[in-house]
Amino acid sequence: MTAPTDDLRSELDRIASDPETRALFRTELDRAIAEHVAKTAKLTAFSEAAAEALHALVRLPAGEQAA
Repeated sequence: MTAPTDDLRSELDRIASDPETRALFRTELDRAIAEHVAKTAKLTAFSEAAAEALHALVRLPAGEQAA
């Protein structure tokens, strides 16, 4: 049985040596990165909206001060 690093090295060598495989790899990598960025943006927007809602919920009425 080969070590995982040997398998990875072989796969990277195959990608690097074949222009068609390299182009496909780059396309898939770009897609995965774009998907990750979009998901992160959605989660950030959701978190910011939740923080604003919580902040509004615990905001003291005008003129009152915290103890």
